[in-house]
Amino acid sequence: MKQNRRKFINDIFKGTAAISLSSPLLNNDLFANYVSKKLKISLQCFSFASEFYKGNFDLSNFSKIVRETYNLDGAEFWSIPFMGKEKNSFFLNELRQKSNDYGIKNTIILVDLLDMQTMKQGNSLASIDKKERNQAIEDHKPWIDAAKSIGCDSIRINLWSDASKEEVMKVSIESISKLLEYSSDKNISIVIENHGGHTGDAKWLVNLIKKINNKNLGTLPDFGTLNFCVKRDLNLDFTAKCFSQYDKYLGVKELLPYAKGISAKSTQFDLKGNETTTNFKKMVRLIKKSNFEGYISIEYEGAIRDTFAKQKNHLSTHDGILATKKLLEKYI
Repeated sequence: MKQNRRKFINDIFKGTAAISLSSPLLNNDLFANYVSKKLKISLQCFSFASEFYKGNFDLSNFSKIVRETYNLDGAEFWSIPFMGKEKNSFFLNELRQKSNDYGIKNTIILVDLLDMQTMKQGNSLASIDKKERNQAIEDHKPWIDAAKSIGCDSIRINLWSDASKEEVMKVSIESISKLLEYSSDKNISIVIENHGGHTGDAKWLVNLIKKINNKNLGTLPDFGTLNFCVKRDLNLDFTAKCFSQYDKYLGVKELLPYAKGISAKSTQFDLKGNETTTNFKKMVRLIKKSNFEGYISIEYEGAIRDTFAKQKNHLSTHDGILATKKLLEKYI
């Protein structure tokens, strides 16, 4: 009886293997279905940055926009449009309820500790000054609480510093480890985006992740060219010159094993609908070959470049989001 059962099971596996090997069409369909299930598209709130600065964007309507305007089911938030209401339980409950009502999954809050009046960066987790680092830890805790309240899985942090990569590595390990003690208790992950500077060096960032070695710490690979600029002018209008550029395709590949989200940064499109600064087909192929599962977020940056750099050659916010969505859907 046992031999017959064993033979039956072996025959099933042989038959399955024969079907998959002899039926490439079936195999491709199964693979395509698997990829479509493991990769989803979300919308990053930063795409509306230009509308926000013009006073035309209300964060409380974000979930409705994601669903009704763009027919997506994932929302990625940005700290600035919270307008100081990140500790307001009524506002946070409203955001979560609206996401639930529209069937939206909230994923990440991109945290920028930025003074909107002076455009000056706030306290940094990578500061050489210990007092500033400790304050930066405290400044991030409300955002961890906010992420938990609205149903997100993670917050994105920055590691701004002019210090050497060795110094930044040392102090970042200390501050991130302390922040993880707080976030892990709430089951909220910390993700680090390649956001220029030392984090633009993917090998450096991976080394940092490995040294801390915490399951609640990961990366947020961003397609942006300036995001992989290790050394550039301190220019806020997107026209900064890069003096040390990291290969962004290699960078994304290196960051993918630790990714808890992906930022599909887009800026400009040609007449055929291709993004002119990033080969989306190549990027999506890298993602498909990885073990990443989850949301690839649309982060359209063209409109805000027009606002800050006084350029007038980019698509509008709405058209840019649609163009990015079309590209992702084409290759996913």
